Amino acid sequence: MFHRSFCQAGSDVRGFTGIKRCRSCTTESCPGLYAIRKSNMSKPLKIGLVGTGSIAHAHLPAFKQFPGRVQITAVCDIRQQAADRFAELAGTDVVFTDFERMLKEADIDAVDICTVHNQHRHQVIAAAEAGKHILLEKPMGITLDECREMLKATDAAGITYMIAQCLRYLPNSQWVRQRIIEGEFGDIWALRSDNFASMVPPKSKIDTDKSTGPGIWYLDGKQAGGGALISQSTHHIDLFRYYIGDISRVTATSWTDHPFFINGAEESIAATMEFENGAVAQVLSSWASRTPWNHHYWLLGELGSVTSRLMPGSSPAEQYIGPLDVSLPRFDDDKSSRAFVPLDIADTDLPTHLPFVNEILHFADCCQSGAEPLSSGTDNLGTMKAVLGIYESAKTGQPVSLADI
Repeated sequence: MFHRSFCQAGSDVRGFTGIKRCRSCTTESCPGLYAIRKSNMSKPLKIGLVGTGSIAHAHLPAFKQFPGRVQITAVCDIRQQAADRFAELAGTDVVFTDFERMLKEADIDAVDICTVHNQHRHQVIAAAEAGKHILLEKPMGITLDECREMLKATDAAGITYMIAQCLRYLPNSQWVRQRIIEGEFGDIWALRSDNFASMVPPKSKIDTDKSTGPGIWYLDGKQAGGGALISQSTHHIDLFRYYIGDISRVTATSWTDHPFFINGAEESIAATMEFENGAVAQVLSSWASRTPWNHHYWLLGELGSVTSRLMPGSSPAEQYIGPLDVSLPRFDDDKSSRAFVPLDIADTDLPTHLPFVNEILHFADCCQSGAEPLSSGTDNLGTMKAVLGIYESAKTGQPVSLADI
């Protein structure tokens, strides 16, 4: 089922890195997934951040905790007051409301793009043409044509292009992936992703003749590229690919008749993903179900399983990066055979237990070394093919082979 990737030197690997080798291997093709690179940057990477919404605030601790490695030297937002407020938090007085002007005038090596989804293509291409390294918040784009255009531009520019798929940078995720590679879970046969939230009132409670909806960008298919799936479930879809490999075929059904969702954005969707190794995943995502915030996944193997812990009352971000419970023979004892136990990663090779911090430091190291990031744009095309293939299947009512799109 799952094909392991081993270093050609047979090394014992223990961390993640974009550098394609592990500690004891000089082979360029070694995946080196568990040998985190020690930074030897002589000066911090200077970054211009664009888009000062909630995800930008999640990125901020990296710059506060590691100023010797990464610094925000410019801030850009189309809202002057929002840009000013974030710049004060970031410790810079260099503020722009025009992205192209920031690229031309600011003292920056790279950009951290935290904007609305339909702005990604233009901003990535502009930054690549300006010779800036790029950290882009997910999703990469809202169409596959956009994603491919961005890859073409970044490849031509020769810059580092990384997608901020934060779940890959959790110590728990790294631990689970390594155990999968070593065969400790046996064959992985199924995964499941649940992402639910009561974002909107029930359709039955809305006067459609009077309501114009809340006007929020992520409920607008033209701005977000979709609804619940592209904004929520992209996280788990990417993590599942990281765990067990690429997806070959998808089938989906969506619900798109809630009046608050416009331009094709779905309020709810159900999908099945078939992986190249024979495993199957279910994806359920909804912003119109009466439920507390719920971001949760399962991984099921013949020898072990993983479930992310339900955390009622916690924030969405806390749930995405929350604790895991694991069932494996190594944790069995006479009293609790096959029981779930909390996965407690007390010691980690990663810089912190915060994925946003880890991913930004990894980005900085890759910019300095020229190594391919763990969540590169090239790799992320596979995630976007799955997400956008699910939308195509929901639209046509037919299975979609990802090799054909």
